[in-house]
Amino acid sequence: LLDEAKQLFQLVGGSASECDTIPGRQCMALCFMLLGQYDDALIYLKSIQAYMINDNAFNYNYGVALANTGDYKQAQETLLLVSDGQLSEKFTYLALLQKCFIMNGFPSKAWDLLQKVKAIDKMGGNTSELSSLKSIANDCYQMGHFLFA
Repeated sequence: LLDEAKQLFQLVGGSASECDTIPGRQCMALCFMLLGQYDDALIYLKSIQAYMINDNAFNYNYGVALANTGDYKQAQETLLLVSDGQLSEKFTYLALLQKCFIMNGFPSKAWDLLQKVKAIDKMGGNTSELSSLKSIANDCYQMGHFLFA
């Protein structure tokens, strides 16, 4: 299924009629993200950023790409622009924002997000809280925030 998604994103993004359009550039960025080539994805995302500043899905994807290239400061700022409640309450969003907070020197903010993760666990009955605690502990230890680790 992921291979098919990569192919379709590349097909649309690489077509002559779409390659220089916003949807075409989004498709190429998503294709590169699925391939794990975040630096390449950022080239496309940066080229359309000015047009997509209020788009929650764009800000989420842009934040993911930034974080995966190590630009945690910009990733945090971008992820905080996401205002869609359904998206901003997903575990993947919260986990990435927690990592950004820790990497930027704000482990207490990451710890505060744990309450949202606990609420997700109560609704879905999964193990997001344990995963989040492990991630916070590992990232805080790596960054020298031993009180939170």
